Amino acid sequence: MENKLSNEELLAQISALKRQANYLSTQNENLSQNNKDLKQKIDKLEKINQHYLEQLRLSKKKIFGASSEQMAEGYEQLKLFNEAESERTPLLPEPKIEEVIVPSHKRKKKRSFDEKYGDLPAEEVVYDISDKEKICEKCGSEMTFMKYEIRRELKIIPAKITVVEHKKAVYVCKECDKNGIEASFKTAEATPALIEKSLVSPSLMAHIMYQKFCNAMPLYRQEQDLKRMGIQFSRQTMANWVISGAKLLQPLYEKMHGILLTESILHADETPLEVLCEPNRPAVTKSYMWLYRTGKHADTHIVLYDYKEGRSGDYAKKFLTGFSGYLHCDGYSGYNKLENTKRVGCWAHVRRKFLEALEAQSDKTDFSTIAGQGFLYIEKLFSLEHIDSKKPLECSKLSLADISEIREKQSKKLVSEFFSWAESEYEKNLPQSLVGKALSYAINQKSTLIAFLKNTKLELTNNRAERSIKPFVIGRKNWLFCNTPGGANSSAIVYSIIETAKENNLKPYDYLVWLFEKIRSGDDVETLLPWSDDLPKSLKLKTE
Repeated sequence: MENKLSNEELLAQISALKRQANYLSTQNENLSQNNKDLKQKIDKLEKINQHYLEQLRLSKKKIFGASSEQMAEGYEQLKLFNEAESERTPLLPEPKIEEVIVPSHKRKKKRSFDEKYGDLPAEEVVYDISDKEKICEKCGSEMTFMKYEIRRELKIIPAKITVVEHKKAVYVCKECDKNGIEASFKTAEATPALIEKSLVSPSLMAHIMYQKFCNAMPLYRQEQDLKRMGIQFSRQTMANWVISGAKLLQPLYEKMHGILLTESILHADETPLEVLCEPNRPAVTKSYMWLYRTGKHADTHIVLYDYKEGRSGDYAKKFLTGFSGYLHCDGYSGYNKLENTKRVGCWAHVRRKFLEALEAQSDKTDFSTIAGQGFLYIEKLFSLEHIDSKKPLECSKLSLADISEIREKQSKKLVSEFFSWAESEYEKNLPQSLVGKALSYAINQKSTLIAFLKNTKLELTNNRAERSIKPFVIGRKNWLFCNTPGGANSSAIVYSIIETAKENNLKPYDYLVWLFEKIRSGDDVETLLPWSDDLPKSLKLKTE
């Protein structure tokens, strides 16, 4: 006979089964959560691992790779597929039939020799035949001169040092002396010395400055070079001359500083240097050379350097006291201290960060990644204004009217899309990764990066300042440091004069010679400015 369970026993078994089911369900949930946690940990570890791989690839590139911001390998191939979209310019009108028909090939007119070199001093070397040879061998008649066959060559005369004696005639009245009256004297007026009781002339001062600050030749090498020419000047003597010469140029520097502050758009940048003998500071302490310059559309082109012992934004604030307008700069927060100034960010810096992330990928040609997408966004933004990313220091050559229309109809929308994309992708990436840093930089600098849309004269990048600070960076590699703050301040003044001269299409050496000649004669500073109407035409470079 079968044993039948009572209701109580059945209920007890059911209850036990339910408890077991609940337990298994809980265990299953725990296992699922553990799997989820493990997956998250694995994802995080993969991201960290990827981050370290990026750092490794990037460090290898910095050590062994080319120092360039050119587009990553494979970008040109990618453009072939996107060419229609990337090159599309809706604002461009449809061409007319006359514009479509290709005319016969027309070569660019070559400039004549006189157009190129007509301003140079010339000398003639005439070759002739003897009187005997002027008799015709066939008929014995005397031959008639027909023409010269001309061959031209350029001759260079190496530096030559000449002693110039300045003799002032002195006259005395002998009659006064005879009559027992104190003799009177008269002395001829002469051009004053550039530096009292010094051998240095305007041309020698200009030569030393030009070699050091334009050709990046340190004073010790100049000392050696002059010695091989038979002249012995110590580098200490030349250093004293440079500092004294810079003091003579300081009124011109201050005049240009005052004009700079009246502009509405400026560019700024800064770079470190070492000054060995700074009071109360270790020799290895970083000082900074600050750079300020006018914008592309300024009435006057000015480039000024300012040496300071640190990187505090207070230095920029003090230098730009009185300035009100837009300031192109990088993401350094110190510029936030400036008053009455609207900061304009640099898209080249954002591009650089995405490019670094792209170069650190295992496949540098994979533009489907976050790094690749960010890079392409900025490439398209540059291409809209015809900025060549292969030449990062170049600026747009479009007219203001074209730029205004492009920004209103295309750039504004593209920038908005970029930031929407960047903000959505930021949460998905490790903040310490190169991609995370690129996204973070762009998002944090959003207000300054979109500022270029407010004024057509504003540029997409701060490359103008980077281009102007480059000569100093090159020079720094050659002379490494300044000995004293006085030397650093002098360097700032001389660099300012030379780079401003170059911006105004002047010959730096010739301009320096002319400056020192005029300065020692006491000419008004206003007439010495690099854009002055009083400048001789011989100081200007010929443009194509």
